[in-house]
Amino acid sequence: MRGSTRDRKLRGSFLVGLWLALVLAPSAPAGLAGAERVTLTVLATTDVHGHVWPYDYLRGQEAERGLAKVSTYVQRVRRRQPNTLLLDCGDTFQGTPLAYLYAEKHPREPHPVVAAMNAVGYDAMAVGNHEFNFGLHALWRMKEQARFPILGANIVSTYHDPLRDFKPYVLRTVGGVRVAILGMVTPSIPRWDPPEHHVGYEFRDLVETARRYAPELRRQADVVLLIVHSGLGRDSETFEPRQELYLEEDRAWDIAEQVPELDAIIFGHSHRELAGKTVNGVLLVQPKNWAQSVAELEFVLAPEEGGGWQVVEKRSRLVAMDVSLPADQKILDLTRAAHQRTERYLNTVVAELDLELDARSARLEDHPLVELIQRTQLQYGRADVSLAALFSTRTRWEPGPITVRDVYSLYFYENQLFTVEVTGAQLREALEYSARSFKTYPWPEGASPFADVPGYNFDMAQGVTYEIDLSQPPGQRIVNLEFQGAPLEPDQKLRLALNSYRWSGGGAYEMLRHARIVRRDERQVRELLLNYLLEQGKIPTEVDHNWEIIPAEARQALLDYVAPPAPAVAGTSKN
Repeated sequence: MRGSTRDRKLRGSFLVGLWLALVLAPSAPAGLAGAERVTLTVLATTDVHGHVWPYDYLRGQEAERGLAKVSTYVQRVRRRQPNTLLLDCGDTFQGTPLAYLYAEKHPREPHPVVAAMNAVGYDAMAVGNHEFNFGLHALWRMKEQARFPILGANIVSTYHDPLRDFKPYVLRTVGGVRVAILGMVTPSIPRWDPPEHHVGYEFRDLVETARRYAPELRRQADVVLLIVHSGLGRDSETFEPRQELYLEEDRAWDIAEQVPELDAIIFGHSHRELAGKTVNGVLLVQPKNWAQSVAELEFVLAPEEGGGWQVVEKRSRLVAMDVSLPADQKILDLTRAAHQRTERYLNTVVAELDLELDARSARLEDHPLVELIQRTQLQYGRADVSLAALFSTRTRWEPGPITVRDVYSLYFYENQLFTVEVTGAQLREALEYSARSFKTYPWPEGASPFADVPGYNFDMAQGVTYEIDLSQPPGQRIVNLEFQGAPLEPDQKLRLALNSYRWSGGGAYEMLRHARIVRRDERQVRELLLNYLLEQGKIPTEVDHNWEIIPAEARQALLDYVAPPAPAVAGTSKN
């Protein structure tokens, strides 16, 4: 017998309600039949180098970078996508005057970079090589302040202490998905930092370490990520192998080729960008340094029978921290006092300058800015000879008061001053190695005269006289090398002042690596420069022309290349 109209309406309402309940119900737990797919978002930065504010401390002006902008973007993503992780690939606590002040001058106060990362809500970070620059006690203080794990799977510690040891990985559950985050750092740290900055630690091979951990993490997690402070090891456009200074330094591509258990590798160190490249099924991504861009990775996962999730799609992109992203006021307020203290420090006047000094030609001829570094190293190192490089040819000092900011623009690395004993043969070898920075003259018209060598690896010497003959092939260019007016003998002993990076063999100056130290200053070279200028009161602008490039035509061609002569104006005459 058929029910009444009222009964049919009740049954219809019940069925509609049941259908709505099924449609609107949350996804079933992992492993249950019919469960919906889940999307996981991973955001990442690398080589932040102390940039919190959108500000260039060396130029004293705003810039599109920094953790305050990253914070704004992270909040936007988290609002639309709660299943989000935020990671960093190292070289984070060093690089700006702000970072330096709170590592060296105010170490007992909370470090503003760590405080900003805590506030933004980082989930994990891989330690970088520059985290070791200020010594272990500074690193341990920052590690203690961080509310996120700092990972280093390839660092073997003898301390057996939670504060000093580095966790190899961390496991997170996000939206029901189990995520393993493995962290590593380039093992080249002992080449660049003095022994006391890494005593008690052994740095192991990246590929072998990834091979050791990835299979086990694959069994424990649905998604396995590697954050590594190491470069690609390939050209970022052609992906052809690069001629690396140290084969162990940049291994991201090698890891992807040999460790297929990884879902993605987010890497850094080389200050390049890679929006996404899949190698052997592993997604490779690198955001821009100084928090100028954020890597955004998306993983779509489907449930597996018997439990767990499987990655069925993955994609990545880079998001620029440009003018469209305002700085997060919360981060600015949190670090404002530190920023203002840094600005007061940078605006401190240390000397006066009578003439403009422009560094564009300072790698091509004896120059007052380089000679300033040399004189400082000779004085404080009590040395016979000094070896120094110019870090940037964009440095320009205007006549008038010279401030700490100006000195930072000239010398922005955290190096110490060492005086070592070397022979004349070692010094000649170092200068020959440096002179490979140029191509052999003559070079084709319009072609670059510079070899594919970083400019900061071109060292110049003070305390000797010499010429660089570019008409000769590399290795045969240093001529008329003299010390105190006489030819420098190969076995002659010299006290050589140089920075700690060169002493460690940095830039592949292997002939100077771990030379016998006869004197050492614990202060940074930049601090010594500041002391020297305060003592002098005025910037010396004269040079002794102790070295030059020959032939003269090659020198002039180089000068014209970096600063082309102004074109003649029609209708004018020199008469």
